[in-house]
Amino acid sequence: MIYNYKNLKKLLLECLLCSLIVFVSCAKNEIKIREVAIIPLPAKLSKGEGCFVITKKTTVSVTNEEQLNIAANFFKKFKKVSGWIPKIGIEKAKANIIFSVDSSLEEEAYELIVSKDSIHIKSGSGAGFFYAMKSLGQLLPVSFYSEKKQLNTDWGIPVVTIKDKPAFKWRGFMLDVSRHFFDKEEVKDVIDFMAEVKLNRFHWHLTDDNGWRIEIKKYPKLTEVGAWRVDYNAKDENTSNWWGRPEQKEGEKATYGGFYTQEDIKEIVDYAKEQYIEIIPEIDMPGHSLAAIAAYPEISCAEGSFYVGTGGVTRNNTYCPGKEITFEFVEDVLGEVMNLFPFEYMHIGGDECNKDAWEVDSDCQKRMKEENLDNLHELQSYFVTRVEKIVNSHNKNMIGWDEILEGGLAPNATVMSWRGEKGGIASARQGHDVIMTPSKYCYLDLKQGDDDLEPNLGYSYSFLKDTYNYKIISDSLTTEQGKHVLGIQGSLWTESITNWGQLTYMTFPRLYAVAENGWTDYKHKEWGGFTDRLLIQLKRLKEKGERYATSAYNVRIDHIGHKEGTIDISLKTEVDGLDIYYTLDDSEPSLISIKYEKPFSIKNTTTIKSTSFKNDEQIGNISEKYLAIHKAVGAEVVYHSPLIKNKKAANGLVDLNYGKLNSGDRNWNVFKGNLDVDLIFKEPKEVSLVEITSLRFTNSGVYVPEYIEVYGSKDGLSFTKLGEVKLLEESHTQGRNKVVSVIRFKETTVKAIKVKAKRVNPIPAGHPRAGVASKILIDELVVF
Repeated sequence: MIYNYKNLKKLLLECLLCSLIVFVSCAKNEIKIREVAIIPLPAKLSKGEGCFVITKKTTVSVTNEEQLNIAANFFKKFKKVSGWIPKIGIEKAKANIIFSVDSSLEEEAYELIVSKDSIHIKSGSGAGFFYAMKSLGQLLPVSFYSEKKQLNTDWGIPVVTIKDKPAFKWRGFMLDVSRHFFDKEEVKDVIDFMAEVKLNRFHWHLTDDNGWRIEIKKYPKLTEVGAWRVDYNAKDENTSNWWGRPEQKEGEKATYGGFYTQEDIKEIVDYAKEQYIEIIPEIDMPGHSLAAIAAYPEISCAEGSFYVGTGGVTRNNTYCPGKEITFEFVEDVLGEVMNLFPFEYMHIGGDECNKDAWEVDSDCQKRMKEENLDNLHELQSYFVTRVEKIVNSHNKNMIGWDEILEGGLAPNATVMSWRGEKGGIASARQGHDVIMTPSKYCYLDLKQGDDDLEPNLGYSYSFLKDTYNYKIISDSLTTEQGKHVLGIQGSLWTESITNWGQLTYMTFPRLYAVAENGWTDYKHKEWGGFTDRLLIQLKRLKEKGERYATSAYNVRIDHIGHKEGTIDISLKTEVDGLDIYYTLDDSEPSLISIKYEKPFSIKNTTTIKSTSFKNDEQIGNISEKYLAIHKAVGAEVVYHSPLIKNKKAANGLVDLNYGKLNSGDRNWNVFKGNLDVDLIFKEPKEVSLVEITSLRFTNSGVYVPEYIEVYGSKDGLSFTKLGEVKLLEESHTQGRNKVVSVIRFKETTVKAIKVKAKRVNPIPAGHPRAGVASKILIDELVVF
């Protein structure tokens, strides 16, 4: 039966309903098999009945040493999980698993034919055989990936025929090791998970403002100095402080960092080759280069002491294109780098170049005059073009981020489009090759779910559904122009990431969507079938002990408050077709809880908990939201301090609409100046508590108040202080999170309440907006 891709979801569900794991007794050994759920989706797949069983008596025949290495690397996992390994040999007689060369198949294409008696694997290239084995691995049961021994077990492979090839030749993943350093073994683990989903380009971001990670023998200070910074890493996931870390001061010791020796690089390159992955190194220039400048200040235009950036936006981080010593440095460094990476491409960055120093530097101005350059963009283009000549002299092609378009594109450059698709489309129209990694679809460091339900990692958004549905070749390109689009890349920047678990959480499951985009023809893709197959992949990750996100399956709890004292609640998931259950009594939701059918309302303070199920199995995490319905609802709000903006009604502070961890959420009231508001009740009320949530978003000048005071009035005219909270330390702390302040006082009857808060003014030195006044953002004044 040939799979109709539109019916793939239905077929997979049938497999699930027929029991996920089948156990068959045979010669005292348990046979485990699993349904077919491969990512990326093969070009053609037909499923039969029964299974082929791999046992310790199974024999494998290959035709050459390359295939022997592929088979040996695949089957060595059997030793770890089962304690045995099939017999493998070249031209082995009467083998059960047979590799054979078919030169008619395209590069990277393969055929995998599984019958009850044998497995035949055909390809015309080593890469094709390698990918066939990766598909075979995904046909194995989830328990095969367990860290625990599976003794007395044989492994069933469902009868299936697969004919497969990739849609694009560039299927990439980028890892930034400058912001967070991952050691040699962790980089190999990254290469492993790339190979599992048939990715073939590892873009290695090795240098930036925050760390130089590759040994350069001619310039030892690049790693002696440039590889280390003062440790201001966030220690938990409730604080996001990358954009507001203090700069290194004179005398502070740089202790955080690391680098790869040239021997490490060679080892990793060889490791990647075995998995048919090419590594593209990136040495960022002319901007994002503070780590290099800290080591060798003479390549900068600016003056003063330089330190490796601790985080956030840095100044004076750009090479000087007016000095010849800069180009000597670049040529020497890139020469050593390119000698280590025997592949076609060299990435030179070229993004977010701060040109302030160029504008006043005499060497830069002289260069512009000599080269007849009209502006600083053309000066950047001059720099990039000279660097391209260096790269081309080593018989390599240069890649740069789409900013290299500014001032004119270097003659042979390949463009990596990240600021949307515009740069990539423009480059393809000019006849330049393009790799698409637009941030909305491909930046894996962005948030992937509801702001209040995700770890405080990343900024902006890149949802799984958007990633999956992204069309790599724009409809605005002609067929010929579209041929310049080499493929797609998922990019993981590590500003918010400080450990391996955070890396995998942000990477999975979105990298599966990137992989399917790069491998599977767009017309064969289908969101529902993908999310069904994805559940099996997530179970494999669980067996491996890896952390991953279930954000697309988690329940989003949305609300709309009303001045009458009710809140409307709606629940939804990004993935279609899930059953949603919820509770209103603070208990954990289950299949015996309330099933969500339509939006509903609450009239009392409530904690809502909800989760999703598929075929009676819990799929998502438990989402939780506390919503207070308090005594000040409907009160008149008198503002003594002006709002910068208030997109809501005049009673926005008491309307039961609560803000998310997002400065753009319209439920935040933004104040200019100190906070000073009165809440006037229709009739006297007994009160004993005021709770205020303020937003901290210091990179945008949004700070927690230095203190908050609460006053009460029996007549609405004269006020007496009821309580206060001092927040001086918290108010001068940088980061991005919500801060809840509770002011308790003796129960008293009041006609009105006054709330006053002092903003941070000026923002302290060393902060991104030092010297100006901060803003205060408050969502609700909760009164009990």
